[in-house]
Amino acid sequence: MAKELYFDLSDEDSGGSLYRIKQPDGVAFLYNHSTIDPKTDEVTVFDTWYVSFEAFWKVLSRDPKWYYRHPLFVHPEQRGFVREELKRVDWTVHPDKKWQESHQRQWKKVLSDPEDYYRS
Repeated sequence: MAKELYFDLSDEDSGGSLYRIKQPDGVAFLYNHSTIDPKTDEVTVFDTWYVSFEAFWKVLSRDPKWYYRHPLFVHPEQRGFVREELKRVDWTVHPDKKWQESHQRQWKKVLSDPEDYYRS
């Protein structure tokens, strides 16, 4: 089973890495993610399987502020798609202009990183 980092993001209460897993019968996506309880600092880790990136994206984008998470990596195959999705978001849901610009810069950086940035 070959595992390849496909999407990685975090925020103050959670974070996760989506891996594309090549299997003998096709491809699946594993989202290894965690949440932290701010009151107890207890971390809970989950593995959620998706049949496609689109299925993962559907769940991620249910959060109306998904774009205010901190992106760490987007696979080059999905960068064009994510750029188009970012064109439709309302950055003004957060009133602080500097906060908006900070997140916009982070997305721009991640979407323009060299393709081999995370490869060993």
